[in-house]
Amino acid sequence: MPMISTGYLNMEVSLYGAEEGQPLLLIHGWPDDASTWDQVAPALAAEGFRVIVPTLRGFGATRFLDDDAPRTGDSAMLAIDMIALLDALEIDHFMVAGHDWGSNTAEALAVGWPDRVERMAMLSTPPRLGSMPTPPFEQTQRQWYHWFMATGRGAEAVRADRRGFTHLHWVNWSPPGWFDEVTFDRVARSFDNPDWVDVTLHSYRARWGEAEPDPRSAWLEDKVKATTTLSLPTLYIHGDADGVNAPSTALGVPAKFAGRFARITMTGVGHFPQRENPQAVVRHLLTLFAGAPAVLTDTIDRSLTMKKAAPYAAGIAAIGLVAAAAAGVAHAQGRSAQLTQVAQFDHQATGVAVTEDGRRFVNFPRWTDDAPISVAEVMKDGSLRPYPDAKWNSWRNARANELPVGDYFVCVQSIVPDGHGNLWVLDPGAPGNEKILEGAPKLVRIDLASNAVTKTIPVPGDVALQGTYLNDIRFSPDGKTGYITDSGTRGAIIVVDLESGKSHRALDGHASTQIEKTVKVTLDGKPLVRPDGRQPAFAADGIAISKDGKTLYYQALTGKTLYAIDTAKLRSDVSETDRSAAVKTVAQTHVADGLWMSKAGVLYLTSPTDYAIKRLNGATVETVLTDRRLRWPDTFSEGRDGTMYVTASHIQDTNWFMPGAPPSIKTQLFSFPPAK
Repeated sequence: MPMISTGYLNMEVSLYGAEEGQPLLLIHGWPDDASTWDQVAPALAAEGFRVIVPTLRGFGATRFLDDDAPRTGDSAMLAIDMIALLDALEIDHFMVAGHDWGSNTAEALAVGWPDRVERMAMLSTPPRLGSMPTPPFEQTQRQWYHWFMATGRGAEAVRADRRGFTHLHWVNWSPPGWFDEVTFDRVARSFDNPDWVDVTLHSYRARWGEAEPDPRSAWLEDKVKATTTLSLPTLYIHGDADGVNAPSTALGVPAKFAGRFARITMTGVGHFPQRENPQAVVRHLLTLFAGAPAVLTDTIDRSLTMKKAAPYAAGIAAIGLVAAAAAGVAHAQGRSAQLTQVAQFDHQATGVAVTEDGRRFVNFPRWTDDAPISVAEVMKDGSLRPYPDAKWNSWRNARANELPVGDYFVCVQSIVPDGHGNLWVLDPGAPGNEKILEGAPKLVRIDLASNAVTKTIPVPGDVALQGTYLNDIRFSPDGKTGYITDSGTRGAIIVVDLESGKSHRALDGHASTQIEKTVKVTLDGKPLVRPDGRQPAFAADGIAISKDGKTLYYQALTGKTLYAIDTAKLRSDVSETDRSAAVKTVAQTHVADGLWMSKAGVLYLTSPTDYAIKRLNGATVETVLTDRRLRWPDTFSEGRDGTMYVTASHIQDTNWFMPGAPPSIKTQLFSFPPAK
């Protein structure tokens, strides 16, 4: 993430969207960090907003520039931090959404700078306008940690075990099972900031008068206490299962707002709506930020409750009714009931492989970050195990001149089982999808029984030309031949003899393997382009092979034509003239990334520009499912039972196309039942 200096803080900030977009500030709460918005910020940026997601003082990599500066955390001071950040970014008018601490920080921004804050969303924590009365005993019990931290012994306990302290709140504040330990551990690293305890203690002590606010913010604290209502358009989002701020705390919120206001109650949701049901939060925020204030209306959002209730509905009739209702909600959210999220990753995943015995693998290319793992087995608990071992995954770009490129995964693009007990790893050897490192392009065979590398096949420089990008691979049924798409500057099909290791280029420069110059890649009606105006330009990319191994299908990503060729014509002893004559046009399609021929003979195509999975039916293409969570559906694999798996690689959310986006982005693995 970029670091931005405010003059007294060096602040960690994630930026999404084009600079000319409407500025939208997202502020995290406690005990949380900026990743709380990871499923929200890209979606808002995709709608044209310039999204700014700072890491608050005392969290993550944000640091004080003055060792002697007071480590304060009152919400007015946090608001002043936000203004300093926006000033550094030369942003004047903006809209804001805040969760927990961020909610009250947003409120302070609206009080202190009413001419700059245009609209506001508050999540899970009610406003403090007009001062904070001592809460009823029942609410005081929920907020025990406030009073605990006001004592010396409580402060000592928090310093001694900050993770144990915060983990308890994650458990108690939302319904059981809402988070996994991997996520909490990742977020808790943000609490290792040396100033976290001091900022935390001050925040809770100052709000009850047990500590003075930061002197620089005293004027704003006083102004918040003196202000009884706000008039800007406001949305208040609250979960009805919030274990710390019960629904009763929201009853008096509407009276604090004299302008357009709506209260959203999310059933089955606890204290972290943006983590527990991010798609719904995005939908509600867009109503506020992209719609007309006049349409704001109080709403009970049952989308998460319906999703959870469906499996448990009793009786056939009840199941049918719940399924229909859930399908309606899913449709309203742009979701398909057929699509199930299997896993989520902190880095960009492209390839997926599912073996006959149900093991699942993913790979992470080094496109915009130096991913810590290149190939991983996805364990049952969702954790990742470097595969086949840590050594093969220990390449780092910073050590490129020290490590032998043939002995490490440099930039893995695809992983595919061959049906003969092996997993093959395709490494184009071009970090950032840029220059090939000499000697790095290769195929690596891993024996799935012993989890050991049994063969490495280098792809020589006269086959993997500078500018080549080895994209995906399919195997002949006998496991003796591999067919690779080259999606680089000069598209081709690369044919590899897996026994001898020899390879050659076929259809090199042929029109069927090149980009179609008239095709424009668009998302939501807008061209997908880099800051310098370039659009995605990938040649032969998706590839599939018929069950008998006699027909190879392929398509350029930047193209809308599906081609096929008899694999016999790809042998090295066939002339290019004869090959060219053997190429057949199968269908006019769409921009497609991944292809897969299923065991049932169904040819699947991903459709990144409309968040869809499609299938070939004769010479026409049919939609299997559409789901907004499929942000760039990338690569397929198939389970033994026919279940299909697909990665969402979020190419449009990378800093290639979204200036200011962090180097590392979250991606997902999904599954769906086979098409009938």
